[in-house]
Order: sequence, then structure tokens, then C-alpha cells
Amino acid sequence: MSSNIIPLRLRPHLVSFLMKEMQGEGKNFVGYKCKVINIPAYSFVGSFLLDHLEKIDYPIRNIETFNIFLDVKANSRKRFISKGNFYKIESLGKSFVHLPEEFAETINNIFEQQFRNSFFNFVDARVENKMLVTTAILAFIDKYDLFEANVTQPQLRKLYYRMKENGLCFSLQNKLRRQ
Repeated sequence: MSSNIIPLRLRPHLVSFLMKEMQGEGKNFVGYKCKVINIPAYSFVGSFLLDHLEKIDYPIRNIETFNIFLDVKANSRKRFISKGNFYKIESLGKSFVHLPEEFAETINNIFEQQFRNSFFNFVDARVENKMLVTTAILAFIDKYDLFEANVTQPQLRKLYYRMKENGLCFSLQNKLRRQ
């Protein structure tokens, strides 16, 4: 099996989140974390990718699975860089494919919605158990290593109250708002 890169960049906070939430093989080294996550072609994300890949001068053959390669590395003691790349694994030879930019943004929005729903449910459950909103948000940031992605407590607090006011499914009926 050979692999080709599908150029797709995930937002840094999504890399940290997916690294904890998705199953895959991970390694930690000094100042560097990486994880490879298998995305079967029949899964929601895999079928979305298959539907939106475009051929470039060569037919696409027998796509079995996609991998997400997530990595976080420390460039200095205080700054971490998060990256997420999709890879395609294919048998029977190489092909040249890419995911158009508008669909790359859609994949980011799909993962973003999952992130936001998980965040809201995490914080709301703790608030119902008498934890302060600020403390619950800091626990979420700590759990998912979001300090590495420069996510702040005020950003997430604003998101929490907006979601509490509008409801969890608000973005399904409207455009997904960025912070």
C-alpha cells in the first residue's frame, strides 16, 4: 500500500481535541506528540472525502481507508504548533487526488461542530453539578491540551453562553460562526 497526501489543514484546536477523542496509534517524544487515526471509507467523514475528491490526470482506484496524521510539536518552551493532515491509503498503484478548498473548510466545520457540542456538554454537565462555569471551562481546556492551540478561557466562555442561548443545533440552521 502506498499513501498520498490530501492537502487539508485542520484548525489547531481541532488537532488537540481529535488527538484525545479519536482512536488511533500515538507516540509522545520530547516536545512532540503525534497520532495516526484511521478513517474508513464507509464512515461519515470517509464517505464525504470520497464524494468530494477530485482526480488529477490519473484515475482514483480502490480507496480503502483514510488516515489523519495529527501532530503537536514544541518550537520553544512556551509555543506549540498543532497540525492535522489527511492522508489517503490506496492499493493497486498511485493516483493523484486533491480535496478542493471549499470542502476542506467543510471538513473543518464538521469537526468544529463536534468540538463545540462536546465542549458545551462537558461544561454544562459540570455546571449542573454546581461547578463554576470558569472552572469547568478550564477543566475542558486542560483535558484537551487546548493551551497548546492558544484557546483561551474567555473565548470558550463566550462560546458557552452563545450556545446556551441559541441551542446546540443552532449552527445546523445557520452559518457556523468562527470565534
